[in-house]
Amino acid sequence: MSHGPARIQSPDILRIFRGRLVVYDDATRNALMGVDATLKRTAEWLKGEQQLHWKKELRRHENAVNLAQNEYNRVKMSASGSASNAVLDAKKVLDKAKRLKEEAEKKLDATKRWATRFAADTEKLVAAVRSFEVLLDETTPKALSRLDRMVENLEEYLRTSPPEAT
Repeated sequence: MSHGPARIQSPDILRIFRGRLVVYDDATRNALMGVDATLKRTAEWLKGEQQLHWKKELRRHENAVNLAQNEYNRVKMSASGSASNAVLDAKKVLDKAKRLKEEAEKKLDATKRWATRFAADTEKLVAAVRSFEVLLDETTPKALSRLDRMVENLEEYLRTSPPEAT
């Protein structure tokens, strides 16, 4: 795939390019490791911390529903069937506790769903990352070796060629 002469008059350009390729390779590998670590941390957060948090919240809200239900029943019995303000207030507290419990259930279910979906979706990303890492493993050493040979050949050419007329 030659496009004509490169007209390189100094091997320093190739050395600079080689150095930049090494920096690029190192930065890319660090970024890929960062992606892997971030995905693992996020998966652990979804499966661990978040599910644990919403399980605790659900238990807390279940207890609150039980307490509110008991209080509502107690107030209702003591009010002897009349619709007093105390009964209405106890009913509001019970309804709120039930809503909060339902919300915690929904969030726990959503967290479980997202943990499963995240794991499935990240498999594709991890496969692409691994593929790119393999590509780097295969091509970077070859490219560096080729650049080294090019520098050597250019230095030899410059040593043996006659000086240009000025």
